[in-house]
Amino acid sequence: MEYLEGKTLASRIAGRALSTDEVTKLGIPMAEALAAAHSKGVIHRDIKPANIFITTSRLVKVLDFGVAKLMQSSPEAAAATALTETNAVTGTLPYMSPEQLRGENLDARSDIYTLGVVLYEMSTG
Repeated sequence: MEYLEGKTLASRIAGRALSTDEVTKLGIPMAEALAAAHSKGVIHRDIKPANIFITTSRLVKVLDFGVAKLMQSSPEAAAATALTETNAVTGTLPYMSPEQLRGENLDARSDIYTLGVVLYEMSTG
């Protein structure tokens, strides 16, 4: 595991709103990291401030892909996966998308929704 110096976005927010400039400077690399994962077919499924790390050199790292899942590319693949998985809902409740809460099949839009929740929290504290 990579050693990182810095702090999580959760500790950076700590109940207070960040400036618009800071939300933008941190939000863009967060979105780019998710876009990179999504381009490889990976859904994170647990985006939250505690899983976003800001290094001392101001790099943004998306952490904890422990509950990540491959997106389903076809109905056949989805059906085959459904036969081997439980209907367990995975993620952190306040940050879950509606379809994630309902235990439905997810795609990149679920992470995008959750990124919006995180950006809102960054903006409002």
